[in-house]
Amino acid sequence: MKHDDEAACCGGGGEPAPGMSRRTMLRATALGAGAMTVGGVLLPSAASAAPAIYNPFGAYPITDTWEGHLSRGSLGGIDFGMGVGTALPACGAGTIQNIPYNGTGGHTVTIHHADGYRSQYMHLSQFLLGNGASVGAGAIVGRSGGAAGADGSGSSTGPHLHWHMINPAGTRISPLVYIGQNPGGGSRQVYEAASNNAWRALPISGSAGAVTGSAIAPILLGTTKIVYSLNGGRIYEAASNAGWQNLWTGVQGAQGTALAAVNLNGVKLIYNVVDGYVHEAASNNAWRNLNTGIGGASSSSISVIQLGGVKYVYSIVGGYVHEAHSANAWRNLSTGIPASAVAAITVGTTKIIYTVNGGSVYEAASNAGWRNLWTGISGVSGSTLAAMNVGGVKHIYTSAGGFVHEAASNNAWRNLNSGVGGSAVAALTLGGVKLIYAS
Repeated sequence: MKHDDEAACCGGGGEPAPGMSRRTMLRATALGAGAMTVGGVLLPSAASAAPAIYNPFGAYPITDTWEGHLSRGSLGGIDFGMGVGTALPACGAGTIQNIPYNGTGGHTVTIHHADGYRSQYMHLSQFLLGNGASVGAGAIVGRSGGAAGADGSGSSTGPHLHWHMINPAGTRISPLVYIGQNPGGGSRQVYEAASNNAWRALPISGSAGAVTGSAIAPILLGTTKIVYSLNGGRIYEAASNAGWQNLWTGVQGAQGTALAAVNLNGVKLIYNVVDGYVHEAASNNAWRNLNTGIGGASSSSISVIQLGGVKYVYSIVGGYVHEAHSANAWRNLSTGIPASAVAAITVGTTKIIYTVNGGSVYEAASNAGWRNLWTGISGVSGSTLAAMNVGGVKHIYTSAGGFVHEAASNNAWRNLNSGVGGSAVAALTLGGVKLIYAS
């Protein structure tokens, strides 16, 4: 399938944006302050750091690479295969400029980022926002197209999205190379993968844009899947029955990657770490954040379970796993198990915790006096760890080498790569189907 993206289609491959003279660009650069208007679009003022960009299209196959574009005379781009009408999240914050019938590129949306960087999406079937609209990362800016001969497809001969960036000098650059050179910018998008579709990862995004976070905690409310994510110290909620619309709970101040959630008799509960203390917020008190009094907790990892109506919180204090529960006024007790990450499940009335220590995963159970046993799983990176009980089989999910791995008690804890990318991971089960959430 041929996707022509020659110089004429780019609206800026080596040239200023439409409506901007080179003199205007140079003058703005020399002044180094204030916003400027280009083709009726108010652009962001210059910034001292490169803007934060993420890849919203990681779940879609690359059908033509940057190098492939260059080899056939294009100024560069990356093509992602996707059906016509797919929602296109903004890869970063900025200001929108729509360019209808942009040569061989067809309908093109340009996102003007800070510091003179631009991103362009080509071959769109629909624009969704007006010129000059301000967007945040993940906001839906248009819908993909590319069907041969369709309105707005340009020279495309098949459904796909073409994406490239343009630097302040007006030269096209690869978005994936840019992201690799500017790591850590912005939040990571949350993906869902299910065991019954070979773990195919799908981005969670709704009308409000992408669900993003540095930590994830999913729960079930009936058959509704609810995801809590931590983004910039704020906790957000998104639900499958609301199209994953991302809503701020009003809970803020959360630190690190410590986030846990549980459904207790229909009441949704969130746990996070603020200034070394574990806090609890509940949906039936308008998410009012309350200090449990559990102090000294690391902001890297916490876990929560409920057993017989009692809430149990597991946190890491001074390098050891501690247990506290609501029936003892949250009195914090050391289990004596060293760890950098913790996850908890129940099997009958037995409480089981999984921990990471030195890159290896261990299991300990309350009915064995928390005796720590190595599962044989090693090579785990970071502080992310998830576990769940699926029909009596214990499952562990970890991140290693940027991918989520699964191990189960009925396969002697053999570690298997799910093929789902991510450095933060959570899991739940619905109707026997295992679900992984990763970012």
